[in-house]
Amino acid sequence: MTRSRRIDIPNPELLRECLGQESDPMVRLRLLVLNLLAELPRSLTLKQICAMVDVPESTVYVWVRAWRERGYPGVCHPTETGGEPGRPPSLDDSDLVVLEALLEERPLCETREVRALIREHFGVELSESQVARILRAKLGMHFGKPYPRDSRRPKDAEAQLEERLITAYERLRAQGLSDEEIAIGFLDEASRRVTANTARVWHFGRGGIIKNTTRVKANNIGFYALVGESVQDFLPRSTQRPIAESLAAIRAANPGYRAILVILDNFSSHHAGEVAQAAQDNAIELVFLPPYTPDLNPIELIWKTIKRVISASFIRSLDDLRDQIYRTWQGAAPRCSYAK
Repeated sequence: MTRSRRIDIPNPELLRECLGQESDPMVRLRLLVLNLLAELPRSLTLKQICAMVDVPESTVYVWVRAWRERGYPGVCHPTETGGEPGRPPSLDDSDLVVLEALLEERPLCETREVRALIREHFGVELSESQVARILRAKLGMHFGKPYPRDSRRPKDAEAQLEERLITAYERLRAQGLSDEEIAIGFLDEASRRVTANTARVWHFGRGGIIKNTTRVKANNIGFYALVGESVQDFLPRSTQRPIAESLAAIRAANPGYRAILVILDNFSSHHAGEVAQAAQDNAIELVFLPPYTPDLNPIELIWKTIKRVISASFIRSLDDLRDQIYRTWQGAAPRCSYAK
């Protein structure tokens, strides 16, 4: 089998019949690509057709051989065919080991930079989409904006938090409480404006969005519970009295627990006298995060979700903003994925 466009597809009539009856989206894609090979003019190369459907050439070779050898059952399970795999990959296993070592030395790379690195070290020219597939599928890498960390963040921040939590649990157990009687969660405040604009969306043209540019914002506080009930509310301001009242609301939402561990940052109001007294009155243990470690508070991810929803919406008023925050919180807070 050559790398040219001239690939013969046997039984094109049967292929079209299978395509017309197929409902599985993955099998239908395979049949569709094979039908394009059979129907499109031979002046189009295999590389051009693969670019049209965003499928690697080596994968198409596997599908072609599966159809030739086993027909429709082969296309349903193309990797179960007998012969050798399709065209050899551009980077073999040993190349991938070397590539991984190179990337570990420079862990924050853009796709175009990795593409240039592959060209330089292996003499292989790949598209950016091919590079992205290799990094994600074969090296298990992730693609996204890196989470910024403060340079003052302690190197042992996770160990510090773990030690503080162990100490808090041991103190409560010494008082006769079992783990089942202890709720635990993360607390934080955030301010959201109607002008937020962070979401990436598909669009035609320039992708403009109409926004309410008035100075409307909502100060909200949330308790994201890992054990117990989550709580969300709005604050007139982030001073000690409203935060103390929020601790009472957290206690009211979790009456079945003898104690509640609340993990929070070192905002000055969190250390204020009224907050400490409210915690004592409501059987709440305050566990403070190490300094400069917002990344250890998973509620930050819920705030990002809320901001993303707001940024893709037109919000008319403060009531609309609060309603959007509340509804998004209600959908997000029951999910454990943020804490994981």
